[in-house]
Amino acid sequence: MSMIWRSRLLNNFPEISHGFVSYPFSFPFKISFRYLPNYFSFFYLIRMHPKNLVFADQVHGDGIYLVGKEKNKFFPKIAYKTDALLTQERKRTLIMFFADCMPIYIYIPKIRLVGLVHSGWRGSIRDFPLKVIRFIKNSYNVESREIFVSVGPSIHACCFEVKEDFINQLPKEYSNFIIKRENKTFYDLTALVKYQFDKEEIPTSNIEISDICTFCSSKFYSFRRDKTLNRNLGYIFIR
Repeated sequence: MSMIWRSRLLNNFPEISHGFVSYPFSFPFKISFRYLPNYFSFFYLIRMHPKNLVFADQVHGDGIYLVGKEKNKFFPKIAYKTDALLTQERKRTLIMFFADCMPIYIYIPKIRLVGLVHSGWRGSIRDFPLKVIRFIKNSYNVESREIFVSVGPSIHACCFEVKEDFINQLPKEYSNFIIKRENKTFYDLTALVKYQFDKEEIPTSNIEISDICTFCSSKFYSFRRDKTLNRNLGYIFIR
């Protein structure tokens, strides 16, 4: 099990670096000596000092954290209770943790802003990706055509089986993404997020969605598949 995924779309911008990684480069949010080899592998992969890293303490909420110039002297900075990180600072590595939820990478070349969003089913049906895009547009005065978004590996409709409790929480508008198959009910979260991007008129050419399902792929951790505490790690930074 070892995998590094990178967006073909964002690879067109050499001024940024990003990735979605599993073992041996990834580790959970909780610090432990057990993961010491993984920390070193990750630091070697990105070639960045720990003080330049920003970890998100994710809570499946709608918190957006703007990363400024302030840095810790030796250790990574922690953005508490947040599910979206944004920065225009060079060499500030935004880091989030995933095990089926969607990692959404954002880049706006015009203003040199990068972002990373953690969007599970709760955040997605409550329009969190949409809120982040609108926040960026309103805060930085950018247009939809200037925004590039890439959704990394996550659980797909082939494996995201849902029950009545999920369906009852869905806004009526989003029931279109329910899929019935073999007497079971599934939901297409990636199609929902694509729909939200379309609502904000982001050009299709500026949107990429990975076809890798974390439940299907043995190269990535999946909580639904394995009930694991291990996590895949998403990162992005301006070089």
